[in-house]
Amino acid sequence: MTSRFSLAVALVLGAAGCAGVQQAPSAAPVGTVRFTTQAHFNDCDIVATARPLADAQSVDCGEARSYEDRLKMRACVEAADAAGKPFIAIFHLPGIDSAISQALLRSANGEHLQLWYDSDPSGGNGRFQSRVHRRVCERFVPDPDSEADLRCESQTVGATVCLGTEYALGALQSAAGLLCMPDETYAPGIFDCGSCEDARSPVLPGYKPVPAGTLLVCKANSPQAFTCSSTSEMDDAVGVLTEREPPPVAPKGGP
Repeated sequence: MTSRFSLAVALVLGAAGCAGVQQAPSAAPVGTVRFTTQAHFNDCDIVATARPLADAQSVDCGEARSYEDRLKMRACVEAADAAGKPFIAIFHLPGIDSAISQALLRSANGEHLQLWYDSDPSGGNGRFQSRVHRRVCERFVPDPDSEADLRCESQTVGATVCLGTEYALGALQSAAGLLCMPDETYAPGIFDCGSCEDARSPVLPGYKPVPAGTLLVCKANSPQAFTCSSTSEMDDAVGVLTEREPPPVAPKGGP
């Protein structure tokens, strides 16, 4: 997810060695940052993720890949849903540039759930870029793009429950050395950031210090360029599923 902006700021900061950055006469309060550390690799298998969520009495509509088999499985889902029965169905869908699947479930209490698997949201089939997203649905409705498929009708965003590559987070530190610009081409809450020790003003239009009260979670694209998230909802975009807030410091014991 390295953008031309993060690359540009890295080149400018690297070439200038931060020498061209004007220092503010007084240090204004800045935000904080936690950088990703070691990576953990997960097997984001949608079948293994979905099966444990199915009720014991669920109608098992199975798995389907071909158009004809997906048509039959759609009929199974619609029949079970109309009868008020819990069910599970796993559709392996024709992706454009990656492998995609969805699991549709109804629980015994009537809750509808979708799990969505993508082998690589940026294109490709590498397992280390895969992810599984979970979302509660109001209902399952016909997919207007394919007669064989159903889609989740929902007002919720949902959450990522598995990442092929998941990162741990380092210690909380000052973001005084970062200059950032929102990456509106990706999503709200995502920033391109460049590192410049003790920088207090941008070297490229749009790059600004991290405001006080902001906690960024950042993954390095190069030694001086980072992709960062400012909200827990977007932390999965930088490979993080753990709690972004550092754990509270335990009080020291008595003498």
